[in-house]
Amino acid sequence: MARRPPKRMTASRLHNVAFHYLERYQSSRANLRRLLMRRVHKAATHFDEDPAQGADWVEAELDALEAQNLLNDNRYANMKALALHRRGASARMSEATLRVKGVPSAAIEGALEAIRARDGDIDLKAACTFARKRRLGPWSRGARSEDWSDKQKDMAKFARGGFSFSVAKEILDSTDADALEQRAFGDRLF
Repeated sequence: MARRPPKRMTASRLHNVAFHYLERYQSSRANLRRLLMRRVHKAATHFDEDPAQGADWVEAELDALEAQNLLNDNRYANMKALALHRRGASARMSEATLRVKGVPSAAIEGALEAIRARDGDIDLKAACTFARKRRLGPWSRGARSEDWSDKQKDMAKFARGGFSFSVAKEILDSTDADALEQRAFGDRLF
């Protein structure tokens, strides 16, 4: 089955594409620019047009959306960082994810500082969530092996998740999940 050919890109069509996307998803300015430019390049290639005109429309549309407060990198960074933290992503992993989405460094730092101010040790909390979801450390099923190769595999999982050695070791050496969660979360779970 052949793909439909793209429609000719105009400023109003670009506005509709951007607005429809923002109705469904939050986005950073850079991420929305990447999405819109991909559409502009596809249409320009198909109709043998210059994509420079479309690039001007994209920038004008992004400025208009920011003026209407429909596009805000700080709000997006706060929302995305908190969602990642709740899912068990380390601060490093959250920062890397936001950088890929094109969020400015100042917005990333502000979002992570807001979470630190609210929750304290965010990596320990995220590591507890990470370990619980993957059944590592005190949340593992069955008998826990003290074999170094098994522990090394679990440490590698934490390392790939962006957690420090000390946090991973603290989780894996713990035997009491309730005490660990009490230390990390206190009386509230998020």
